[in-house]
Amino acid sequence: MDRLSAVDIERVRHSFDRVWSESQRLSDLFYARLFETAPEVRPLFRGDLSEQKQKFLGTLAVIVGSLENAAVLMPAAETLARQHVEYGVAPDHYPVVGEALLWSMAQCLGPHWTPEIAAAWTKAYGAVTGHMIASAYA
Repeated sequence: MDRLSAVDIERVRHSFDRVWSESQRLSDLFYARLFETAPEVRPLFRGDLSEQKQKFLGTLAVIVGSLENAAVLMPAAETLARQHVEYGVAPDHYPVVGEALLWSMAQCLGPHWTPEIAAAWTKAYGAVTGHMIASAYA
């Protein structure tokens, strides 16, 4: 995993904390954007989407909370990646999901979404998902 600096981690955490009070909006925006930009992934989401939105938020919170602790983060990312393979997720889905996540964070943060925050999120997403892809599809 690319090493995230303490500043990167702090930027991701602080911005995530800032949007937590409107986390439902974040998940609504995320899934709307994902299905708008990649309608082909919609069939991968079976069942109640409201439950999936809660899982998404919980998983994102765990990842953000574990960014400085590779001993916790990497095994969790590997488990998550294997689960995603079982759901039919392919490696080329990860960039689309990343775009939807970053777009949603930008919408929720508004003027607080700075180039520095965007860069920290991009780096964190790339590091975590790079590890996920390497462990699940190698």
